[in-house]
Amino acid sequence: MPLSIHAPALERASHRNRQACGTIAPRRGYADPVFCPRCHRDYPSHYAFCPVDGEATTEHPNLDQVRASPTRITDALLNKRYKVRGFIGKGGMARVYLAEDEQTGRAVAVKVLERPWANDENGRRRFLREALAVSRIGHPNIVNIFEAGLREEDQAPYLVMEFLFGEPVGRYLARNGTIPTEIALPALQQAASALAAAHKKGVIHRDVKPDNLFLIGEPGDPYELKVLDFGLSKLQTSDLTAVGSVLGTPAYMAPEQALAETADERSDVYGLGMVMYRAFTGVAPFGGDDITVLAHQVHSPLMRPREIDETIDPRVEQVILTATRKDPKHRYPAMDIFFDDLGKLTAQGARLWAFDVKQDRYEPTTKVGGLVADSLSRMLGS
Repeated sequence: MPLSIHAPALERASHRNRQACGTIAPRRGYADPVFCPRCHRDYPSHYAFCPVDGEATTEHPNLDQVRASPTRITDALLNKRYKVRGFIGKGGMARVYLAEDEQTGRAVAVKVLERPWANDENGRRRFLREALAVSRIGHPNIVNIFEAGLREEDQAPYLVMEFLFGEPVGRYLARNGTIPTEIALPALQQAASALAAAHKKGVIHRDVKPDNLFLIGEPGDPYELKVLDFGLSKLQTSDLTAVGSVLGTPAYMAPEQALAETADERSDVYGLGMVMYRAFTGVAPFGGDDITVLAHQVHSPLMRPREIDETIDPRVEQVILTATRKDPKHRYPAMDIFFDDLGKLTAQGARLWAFDVKQDRYEPTTKVGGLVADSLSRMLGS
């Protein structure tokens, strides 16, 4: 039986231009645009009402409605153009500020690399690599980066990005536990489409997780998804990250990443599969501290999603399990095949690419990886 999807939130607004994969084409560069005061999207000047939520449009965006905390650099002007309006949040290496583009009046997000990483050459290169990676891809479901540079007063690297109104998938899950099918499947398709486009340009994300997937729209009622944070991405032409470096988030990290072995597009398939597992079951597959979770990623089978919630569609379970196999050869070989199966879940009689395997284990490909795998196995008592 196909899954029933009734008026999914991420499939609304049929007047908008969409690409073949169901993503929403970006609307940039309108002459004299108008803005929706509720969802903050911009439209051509003849739009009197927002087609997404029905609000009357205005000639100027109202940044006073955007939540941001006071900061000591409020009103600072970056590159003589971007005026800081407040503090938004902090990641592992950077602080993010709300700013106003004084040329257009639009809200933008300014991401500034913090010390000590701002003083470290590799840290600076990795940070600015995000702009290079995103510029290579050019996909409507990847956050836009408008500018990259060095802050004048301290030479700290910064990125100027589109400001997204909504919430990360991680926050949605923290509030609601699971994501309804009618939101989850289109959102996962948009994420898969973006990542497939990245892979075709030689970019591997390597940190696919709920906090790096952003639902745009009113909380609980999103209409689009954007993939964030390519700061840990691997460019196939780059030698910045060598084998032996463990990068990523343990709860969503493929076994080959956990052992600091070579990551490829199937590593991102695994990460998105783990996000799908979390979205449908409401739980992360493995618990414990980071090292324990890494050990489970390498050695422990996942509990089948229907053992957690028997109402999960068996075909959804089959897709999740195929994406999250230990052996990369048993996963979807490419993200666009994963994308296709996500679409087939709502199609009557569509045959999935996903398949079952009798045995699935990760075999290290390097001597160091083998030694680490043995150590992690002993830690689990196996």
